[in-house]
Amino acid sequence: MRLKDMLYVSYLLPQERIAGLLPRGLRPAPAGEGKAFLSLVIFKGNTEKAFHIPAPPIPFDQVNIRTYVIDPHNGEVAVYFIRCGINGRFITFMYKTLSGMPVEHCPFEITAETGEEGEYGSYRVEGNWHGRFSIAAAQTAAALTGLDPFPGVDEALLYLMDPLSGFYPAWGGLKRLEIFHEPLKPRVCRAVRASFPYLENLGVLSAGEIEKPHNLLLVPHTPFEIFLPPKKER
Repeated sequence: MRLKDMLYVSYLLPQERIAGLLPRGLRPAPAGEGKAFLSLVIFKGNTEKAFHIPAPPIPFDQVNIRTYVIDPHNGEVAVYFIRCGINGRFITFMYKTLSGMPVEHCPFEITAETGEEGEYGSYRVEGNWHGRFSIAAAQTAAALTGLDPFPGVDEALLYLMDPLSGFYPAWGGLKRLEIFHEPLKPRVCRAVRASFPYLENLGVLSAGEIEKPHNLLLVPHTPFEIFLPPKKER
């Protein structure tokens, strides 16, 4: 599939908060002493070449709530999908039917404004997913040069953006899927506004904490592959 205007809004939290969201057998991937990240990932997408099956391209926008875990198969960082929201009832139904992923219909709109050099002067998303949410961002740098608490850029991107496996709850068990995309080269943004009540509902962040993300990274576009069927963990 093809993704564009892909915004990562990440929060650095005590590991024990995240551990309560994980199923048995998975543990948070550490980022600094006793900490781990939780992210909102928001993007415009198109199902072109998705899932390696013949299908007409279908546009869809998605927001997912995810965290990062240690893959018990190889010890590397993997993604754990907590919740996924898709703007489009048909693709929501198909996504859930084919994968079993915890997907819900989530009406929202992304508005991205770029300048002559392709810089993002404004990125806004407004929607309703267990409450009205709103995020606004503006680009501050064309490339990431460092990100605390990681020792270098490569380590930061490997953790937040480039894991090649993901886990999610499905049909009373746990599924593992493999994904692929070229290494991402994100822009750096600042939060102009951040309100996302669903994170409060899940009990991981307060409204005040949601307003102050640890970092915002933005990827203009990337091809993205998901290899199905997912494998059953248990």
